[in-house]
Amino acid sequence: MSRKLSHLIATRKSKTIVVTVLLVYSLLSFHLSNKRLLSQFYPSKNDYKQTRLPTTSHSQDINLKKQSAVNKKENQLHNLRDQLSFAFPYDAQAPIPQRVWQTWKVSTDNKDFPSTFRAYQKTWADSSSPHYQYSLIPDDSIIPFLENLYAPVPVVVQAFKLMPKNILKADFLRYLLLFARGGVYSDMDTMLLKPIDSWPSQNESWLHNIIDVNKPIPYKNLKASPLSSDKISQQPGLVIGIEADPDRDDWSVWYARRIQFCQWTIQAKPGHPILRELILNITATTLMSVQDPGVPVSEMIDPRYEEDYNVNYRHKRRDDETYKHSELKNNKNVDGSDIMNWTGPGIFSDIIFEYMNNVLRHNSDIMLVNPNLNKSDEEGSDGASALAEEFDGGALSKSTRRFYKKISESLQSSNLMPWEFFSFLKDPVIVDDVMVLPITSFSPDVGQMGSQSSDDKMAFVKHMFGGTWKDDADKNAGHK
Repeated sequence: MSRKLSHLIATRKSKTIVVTVLLVYSLLSFHLSNKRLLSQFYPSKNDYKQTRLPTTSHSQDINLKKQSAVNKKENQLHNLRDQLSFAFPYDAQAPIPQRVWQTWKVSTDNKDFPSTFRAYQKTWADSSSPHYQYSLIPDDSIIPFLENLYAPVPVVVQAFKLMPKNILKADFLRYLLLFARGGVYSDMDTMLLKPIDSWPSQNESWLHNIIDVNKPIPYKNLKASPLSSDKISQQPGLVIGIEADPDRDDWSVWYARRIQFCQWTIQAKPGHPILRELILNITATTLMSVQDPGVPVSEMIDPRYEEDYNVNYRHKRRDDETYKHSELKNNKNVDGSDIMNWTGPGIFSDIIFEYMNNVLRHNSDIMLVNPNLNKSDEEGSDGASALAEEFDGGALSKSTRRFYKKISESLQSSNLMPWEFFSFLKDPVIVDDVMVLPITSFSPDVGQMGSQSSDDKMAFVKHMFGGTWKDDADKNAGHK
């Protein structure tokens, strides 16, 4: 009996040693691979400080969908957009990785992990799917993790370290995780209501059905058929939800954008070009907007578009003559508007619209599907009046069809995606490989803007709104 026990212990020790060796070998191989890639980009250790930071606001001459560094020589990749494309190539045909990402100050086994979050966290860790890999990254692991993950593009890690507020880092981190590894990111104050595999993005029959029932919407540059067996069968590359759709005259008092996409829950394939443009924008904005960036920023940017990189010129503040546009940011003067337009839903929404307009302008086979624009026989030819407002279950609801004429004119005359395309959504919308879910999907029970209850078939994640970052940031900067 003792001989068998000794043999069993020896066998377990051997397995443990083998697993440990393999893990160390994998980490070492990953590190050496990144180091070789880094040496291809930068022959000298400090050459990365000469990385060029192209603006994301002036990309008229570039097809962002097909922008790739694959055919360029590695040692000529001094443009951050090219470096990101080369280090994290996008495969539109690949499935969405079965990963779930969350971050918090401490790990779940730490006594300081908030008890109120444990129930939320378990919905993601235990109930998402047995096939999903769940990862919670605590604060003390973030920098080592990013230094390994983004070793080929160290200027991105440099920007992350320079950010003066933790909320900026938290926003930036979610984009970095999804761009490099893909999967689902969701804030700690969210609850998963339905398994991820039941979401429309994962449901091939739903994708086929939406194409069969709804004709693709034409736009000016459309020439080739946007439908193919590949497009119908493949999962979307980016899945986002509506955060705000305020149909009121004073919407700008309460929200950053008329249509605002939420970023507390995002699903993506690694390397998606929208995330690439977002990371490029945030990196450049950080280096240009903070004190002592540690790199020669003036040599890295295009001087013609210097204001594009400065967060003080974003959105409403651009035309505010009383604002100190030259004032650099630190941990004492960052406010809610800065956060919204630096890393938050403001810049997130802007980059998404800029990307969509770019691909419509440069491609002739973009698929646009919007079931919310379907017209009935009773409607007029422009679809704008008869069903603009209708009663649904006793409550007054509004329809995307109110904007049918404007949407059609904008797409067919200018190749521009209007915000109205995403207003009053009840069903998901597809723009190329981007799926936009209605407000109910990630914001049920908010009691406004058409959001339905958590029991609705389109409710997948519930946001508990536990964050107070904007109030804290405004108090920090001395605002009411």
